[in-house]
Amino acid sequence: MTRRYFRPLKPKTVIDTLHYVRQEMVREERDGLEHVDYLLRLYGAEPMALNMPAKTPKDFRKGELRRMVLETLRSGPQTGADLANAIQSCKPNLTYQQVYRRVYVCLWGLKKAGRVRHTGRFWLAPN
Repeated sequence: MTRRYFRPLKPKTVIDTLHYVRQEMVREERDGLEHVDYLLRLYGAEPMALNMPAKTPKDFRKGELRRMVLETLRSGPQTGADLANAIQSCKPNLTYQQVYRRVYVCLWGLKKAGRVRHTGRFWLAPN
């Protein structure tokens, strides 16, 4: 005979899950918020006391910076500063320092993957 049993969830797990559902409902303006609030109160958590961080938009979509760096390097060898200037012209809402830092993180990742080479001050895309 197979023994089956139910392993109950810990209250913290339930509260964390309800908190996540509440965040999504508030952000997306969905109905049913009062039900989630009621369930949170049943578990002893005050819904309004829970921290709800703001959702911040991403500066680059997934793979966008990598693609921009590789496209810029196809025109020839460039320094990190040249790449940062080229990319900042496409993303004027970012400061030069923000772009410069992200470009270098991207370049070192591409170098590790074998997609670019670094000689002296210049970065090259192998053909």
